Amino acid sequence: MPKTQAGIVFDYVRYVFSTILAALSGFVIIYSIANKLAALPGHPILHYILLALDLLLLAYLEGLQVAILALENVRSSTFADMPRACVSHKLCTARKGLNVQRFLVGRQFFVVFVVFLCAQLTTYRDLEIDWMPATMFTVLIETGLPGALIVLAFGQLMPQLICATHPITFMNLPGTWSVIQLCLCFETAGLTHFSWVLSWLMKTIFRMGVKEHVKRKIKDVEMTHQDKNKDGKKYNDEGKVEESEFDMEVNIGDADLMYSGAEDGLSLALDKDVHSPAVMRWLKNDSIRSLANAYGNNEGSGGTPKLPEPPTIVRQLVNNGLDVPRYLLPPYHEAHIPPHIVAYELIRRNNARRNRNCGIKA
Repeated sequence: MPKTQAGIVFDYVRYVFSTILAALSGFVIIYSIANKLAALPGHPILHYILLALDLLLLAYLEGLQVAILALENVRSSTFADMPRACVSHKLCTARKGLNVQRFLVGRQFFVVFVVFLCAQLTTYRDLEIDWMPATMFTVLIETGLPGALIVLAFGQLMPQLICATHPITFMNLPGTWSVIQLCLCFETAGLTHFSWVLSWLMKTIFRMGVKEHVKRKIKDVEMTHQDKNKDGKKYNDEGKVEESEFDMEVNIGDADLMYSGAEDGLSLALDKDVHSPAVMRWLKNDSIRSLANAYGNNEGSGGTPKLPEPPTIVRQLVNNGLDVPRYLLPPYHEAHIPPHIVAYELIRRNNARRNRNCGIKA
């Protein structure tokens, strides 16, 4: 629902008010540190440096939390064109995802440490403002409100909001690998390992199990595909695949089912499923196994792959003036369509055509 004119004006008033308040808080902090009013003893220049480093480290910690959780289930090859992001992602998701939990444990310590240090640099009990009443001075100055606003704006909310929309770009910033490694090393030291013991104890007391599996009922899920000919008219022949017909639009009614489906794929299969006739026939099929080996990067005696790689195919298509399907683009390209999506659609069409043929014969 679009906002009314009054709502838009109210938003701008809040933006202006918050900006002025943050600017005044910054002025109070700069003035107070310059006059050696900070609770932490030391030279003002040292305090300025500590405050800047604290805010920078806090921004990395807060932003990386959002970015890592957003990209936890994403393949690193998706953004292979961003080397720093790729390396940092591999580090934080290593050990089958355990490093994500280890990062969160180490990160939480440094967040608390940084916030306490910032409080020592932004609390000024000896500051005197003659025109301000004592109660207002206590609420606005002695409680450290200016420091809280600056820490929230620059060190926490700003990086979190950026990572909510650009997690890969943030993870590609210089220093992300070092910050992740810092948190992992601190967790390895074992100072916070009581948190693991406490969490295990709570899970045991309340019988939570090792991990909770969230699974939704499969209903109201619609996967549709509309094919069009060159004139823009729709046709219903699902078995027909025309040349250059690679713009497959698969609409999934509930995206959460894709994640629950992935969880089901990682769970163990039942014995009756493993020993079913269909699976046993599949295991005995040598051609399937041979095809899987040929499609990999296994090299023959001549040192060349047995099947052409995607770049070779794309180069051949371009040289001959032919269209390049989207699934042959690099994985990190924004227009890339995963090949398994294409394969699934072709299998679905083939099954639909076979079912129709069986119906006709019957």
